[in-house]
Amino acid sequence: MLRKSGRLEVVYTGFALEPRVRDGQSLVVDARRVPESGDLALCDIEGWGDVRRILRRASDGTCLTALDPYPPGRELLPAGRVMATVTERRRAPGVVSSVSAMTFPAWSRWAALHYWFRKIIEAPDFKEDAVDSVKRKYASQVQNYTDMLVFPQDDELRTIVRQTVQAGGPILIAGAGAGGEVIRFAREGYRVTGVDYLKEMVNAAEKNARAAGVDVELLCADMSDLDLRDRRFGCAYITPLVYSFVPGRARRVQSLRRLGTCLVEDGAVIFSAYLLSNPTKWLQTFLAWARHKGLGRSPEFGDWFTWFLRADGSLGKSFTHLFATASVVSEAREAGFRECRKVGGYFIARRFTPGRR
Repeated sequence: MLRKSGRLEVVYTGFALEPRVRDGQSLVVDARRVPESGDLALCDIEGWGDVRRILRRASDGTCLTALDPYPPGRELLPAGRVMATVTERRRAPGVVSSVSAMTFPAWSRWAALHYWFRKIIEAPDFKEDAVDSVKRKYASQVQNYTDMLVFPQDDELRTIVRQTVQAGGPILIAGAGAGGEVIRFAREGYRVTGVDYLKEMVNAAEKNARAAGVDVELLCADMSDLDLRDRRFGCAYITPLVYSFVPGRARRVQSLRRLGTCLVEDGAVIFSAYLLSNPTKWLQTFLAWARHKGLGRSPEFGDWFTWFLRADGSLGKSFTHLFATASVVSEAREAGFRECRKVGGYFIARRFTPGRR
């Protein structure tokens, strides 16, 4: 539509450009106007339309772009990926616009602080809606995960799996989604069973596996009550960060325990989680937790949220949980694993003992 008309009205979704642009505000973008330093522009970011600030434009059209609340996140985009300039009723004079771009490292820190506090206020106490919020998130992203099938296999993960499971051995993939990891491991010769608790994802995975020409088994099941009877696997792999989307310590521990019962004696559960990676994130999470406590609520420390885009273009919120590394290890041990260690970006839980608490 933009190529045809040259101008398009779009609705901005998000809080990254407040107070200048607010969530749900309509913007007019003009593909015929060349962006200048300081302008906002609609850019192609990995196939998604995103509004970025232009910090500098080279003679060949290449633009250095940035997000207002993230000073380090600069990205150089070729001219073809800067699709249109955001038009404004009162456009700042060229000098003012240029100064805005030049002083970006200074004022963007204020924008980052504003966004940081905004997330604390936005963090909900999901209560009983936590599980359903995650289901809504993933249900809205079935096509997104299908589009991600082209992504290459993670070399670090491939190495861990090869060291854990013999060639051609059985692998259980939890949170199989649209089938990306299922297909990749099947192509490497493993016997793959994938499970996901969303029927829409299972249907997409079955379709994608047929198109890829691989023979896999796909089941609709929840990790926390998974029952595969006497079947055993060399490893159970929980797909990226899915562990953080399991609400409640008890449910996460039960999920690991159920996966543990599906392993051979020397098998392992391999998984990843969102971590409290720096003091700033610790403080933000603490303030959100303290705010809820002050209002008489009872979230677990580390309960957090992520935004996702609904079909109507509005923002939805999904539960997620942030961990200290020691917390992940503690949950694995409670589930019955005598060993859990972090290797690169993954946790590896081994030596499962049924009945151990």
